[in-house]
Amino acid sequence: MDRRRVSLVLLLLFVAFTGVAIVISGSRPVPQQGVAPAVAQVAGYVCALVAAGLLLASDSTRAIGGWVLGALAVLVVLDLFLLDDAGADIGGGLARLAGLVVIAVATVRLARGLTTAGPAR
Repeated sequence: MDRRRVSLVLLLLFVAFTGVAIVISGSRPVPQQGVAPAVAQVAGYVCALVAAGLLLASDSTRAIGGWVLGALAVLVVLDLFLLDDAGADIGGGLARLAGLVVIAVATVRLARGLTTAGPAR
Protein backbone atom coordinates (compact mmCIF):
# COMPACT_ATOMS: atom_id res chain seq x y z
CA MET A 1 0.00 0.00 0.00
CA ASP A 2 1.43 3.36 -1.03
CA ARG A 3 0.72 5.78 1.82
CA ARG A 4 1.39 8.77 -0.40
CA ARG A 5 -1.44 7.89 -2.78
CA VAL A 6 -3.88 7.27 0.06
CA SER A 7 -2.81 10.56 1.66
CA LEU A 8 -3.34 12.39 -1.61
CA VAL A 9 -6.87 11.00 -1.94
CA LEU A 10 -7.61 11.96 1.68
CA LEU A 11 -6.31 15.49 1.14
CA LEU A 12 -8.46 15.82 -1.97
CA LEU A 13 -11.44 14.65 0.09
CA PHE A 14 -10.57 17.35 2.63
CA VAL A 15 -10.72 19.93 -0.17
CA ALA A 16 -14.07 18.54 -1.37
CA PHE A 17 -15.62 18.49 2.12
CA THR A 18 -14.37 22.02 2.81
CA GLY A 19 -15.92 23.20 -0.45
CA VAL A 20 -19.22 21.54 0.44
CA ALA A 21 -19.18 23.18 3.88
CA ILE A 22 -18.53 26.60 2.34
CA VAL A 23 -21.30 26.19 -0.24
CA ILE A 24 -23.83 25.00 2.35
CA SER A 25 -23.02 27.78 4.81
CA GLY A 26 -23.04 30.41 2.06
CA SER A 27 -26.44 29.36 0.79
CA ARG A 28 -28.22 29.76 4.13
CA PRO A 29 -28.70 32.74 6.43
CA VAL A 30 -26.74 32.61 9.71
CA PRO A 31 -29.68 31.70 11.98
CA GLN A 32 -30.63 28.79 9.69
CA GLN A 33 -27.20 27.23 9.20
CA GLY A 34 -27.98 24.00 11.01
CA VAL A 35 -25.30 21.35 11.52
CA ALA A 36 -24.71 20.40 7.89
CA PRO A 37 -21.74 22.77 7.30
CA ALA A 38 -20.11 21.68 10.55
CA VAL A 39 -20.58 17.99 9.76
CA ALA A 40 -19.04 18.44 6.30
CA GLN A 41 -16.10 20.38 7.74
CA VAL A 42 -15.46 17.84 10.50
CA ALA A 43 -15.46 15.06 7.89
CA GLY A 44 -12.84 17.05 5.98
CA TYR A 45 -10.77 17.54 9.12
CA VAL A 46 -10.83 13.80 9.82
CA CYS A 47 -9.60 13.08 6.29
CA ALA A 48 -6.78 15.62 6.65
CA LEU A 49 -5.82 14.24 10.07
CA VAL A 50 -5.54 10.68 8.75
CA ALA A 51 -3.57 11.95 5.74
CA ALA A 52 -1.17 13.84 8.03
CA GLY A 53 -0.69 10.71 10.15
CA LEU A 54 0.11 8.61 7.11
CA LEU A 55 2.55 11.22 5.82
CA LEU A 56 4.26 11.55 9.19
CA ALA A 57 4.77 7.78 9.31
CA SER A 58 7.05 7.87 6.26
CA ASP A 59 10.52 9.39 6.27
CA SER A 60 10.19 10.76 2.74
CA THR A 61 6.96 12.68 3.44
CA ARG A 62 7.42 13.62 7.10
CA ALA A 63 7.86 17.34 6.34
CA ILE A 64 4.68 17.50 4.28
CA GLY A 65 2.81 15.67 7.04
CA GLY A 66 4.09 18.17 9.59
CA TRP A 67 2.89 21.10 7.51
CA VAL A 68 -0.53 19.52 7.01
CA LEU A 69 -0.86 18.74 10.72
CA GLY A 70 0.18 22.27 11.72
CA ALA A 71 -2.22 23.92 9.28
CA LEU A 72 -4.98 21.58 10.40
CA ALA A 73 -4.38 22.53 14.04
CA VAL A 74 -4.71 26.21 13.13
CA LEU A 75 -7.94 25.57 11.21
CA VAL A 76 -9.49 23.55 14.03
CA VAL A 77 -8.56 26.14 16.67
CA LEU A 78 -10.04 28.89 14.51
CA ASP A 79 -13.27 26.98 13.99
CA LEU A 80 -13.63 26.05 17.64
CA PHE A 81 -12.65 29.24 19.39
CA LEU A 82 -12.01 32.28 17.26
CA LEU A 83 -14.31 32.51 14.27
CA ASP A 84 -17.83 33.58 15.12
CA ASP A 85 -20.67 33.42 12.61
CA ALA A 86 -22.25 36.54 14.07
CA GLY A 87 -19.50 38.92 12.96
CA ALA A 88 -16.57 39.31 10.64
CA ASP A 89 -13.06 38.59 11.90
CA ILE A 90 -10.58 39.62 9.24
CA GLY A 91 -7.57 38.29 11.15
CA GLY A 92 -9.21 34.92 11.71
CA GLY A 93 -10.31 34.79 8.09
CA LEU A 94 -6.78 35.55 6.94
CA ALA A 95 -5.37 32.84 9.22
CA ARG A 96 -7.97 30.38 7.86
CA LEU A 97 -7.01 31.27 4.30
CA ALA A 98 -3.32 30.77 5.15
CA GLY A 99 -4.07 27.34 6.62
CA LEU A 100 -6.03 26.31 3.55
CA VAL A 101 -3.24 27.53 1.27
CA VAL A 102 -0.66 25.52 3.23
CA ILE A 103 -2.74 22.37 2.84
CA ALA A 104 -3.28 23.13 -0.87
CA VAL A 105 0.47 23.57 -1.43
CA ALA A 106 1.17 20.34 0.47
CA THR A 107 -1.38 18.52 -1.69
CA VAL A 108 0.19 19.84 -4.88
CA ARG A 109 3.70 18.91 -3.71
CA LEU A 110 2.52 15.42 -2.83
CA ALA A 111 0.81 15.03 -6.22
CA ARG A 112 3.89 16.28 -8.07
CA GLY A 113 6.08 13.88 -6.10
CA LEU A 114 3.83 11.00 -7.06
CA THR A 115 3.85 11.83 -10.74
CA THR A 116 7.65 12.08 -10.88
CA ALA A 117 8.21 8.97 -8.76
CA GLY A 118 6.62 6.63 -11.28
CA PRO A 119 4.53 3.56 -10.49
CA ALA A 120 3.96 2.37 -6.92
CA ARG A 121 6.33 -0.23 -5.57
